[in-house]
Amino acid sequence: MKRTHLIASCAFLLCSLLLLVSTATTKAAEPGYERISYATQVLPTIDGKWTSPTEWTDGGVTMIGQEVAFRSKWDFGDVVTTRFVVEFFSDTTNDTGDYWQMCFDGDQSGGTAPQSGDYKFEIRGHTNIVWYQGNGTGWTQIAPVAGEIEWANSISASPSNGTPHWILEFNKPKNAGTIQLGILWNFRLAAYDASNPSAGVKAWPPTSPDVPNGWGIENYTMDPIPESLSIGVVVLLSSAALIVGSVYLRKRPKTTILTPTIL
Repeated sequence: MKRTHLIASCAFLLCSLLLLVSTATTKAAEPGYERISYATQVLPTIDGKWTSPTEWTDGGVTMIGQEVAFRSKWDFGDVVTTRFVVEFFSDTTNDTGDYWQMCFDGDQSGGTAPQSGDYKFEIRGHTNIVWYQGNGTGWTQIAPVAGEIEWANSISASPSNGTPHWILEFNKPKNAGTIQLGILWNFRLAAYDASNPSAGVKAWPPTSPDVPNGWGIENYTMDPIPESLSIGVVVLLSSAALIVGSVYLRKRPKTTILTPTIL
């Protein structure tokens, strides 16, 4: 096991050196949408909630407006794994029309339509996962590969927001399985609350899921997240939670008692 770990580490370091040479040739993506995935310090439990107050604080946070926040981090053992948590602060209801969506362009080939190396998965109604593969002009539904994407979601409170809300956690191997991701890779992440259709789809970037040229870049560092950034993130999320909470309270009828459903 130690030898396998060493080989994986050396391979990743070699790829990192090659990345330094080829950085100038990074492929098409939506301008201004590039983020950093930090090295994992706390291995998360994929159960759809924060199992400890520090489970995800080692992941850099990205806000989608004031209502959705997501974090990512990565680590390597036998394979390199990318890990995400997504929180939808204002979605507290269980609707069959809800969905989470993630689009992958693992080789940053871009394009105006999904190619054969592009994939999309949707978690619909918080219960079913559906996979798609690009065909050059659009998407073709394919059979999910069992075990490749480990995921769970639930309505739960978190250190980011004390009001129970939808939280999604998922893992995916970067360099193994059907969906192959390079050292740098492009993606688009989206969430939809069917109980609030006027709000539309919350997405990063706010572009089409059918045009890979408009997706964002997932960069990485082998360093842990800076402590100062972690503190800043807590302040940012606390502010966002207060804003969302105040808007909710202003809109909520005085005679209504809301009891969120916990899965």
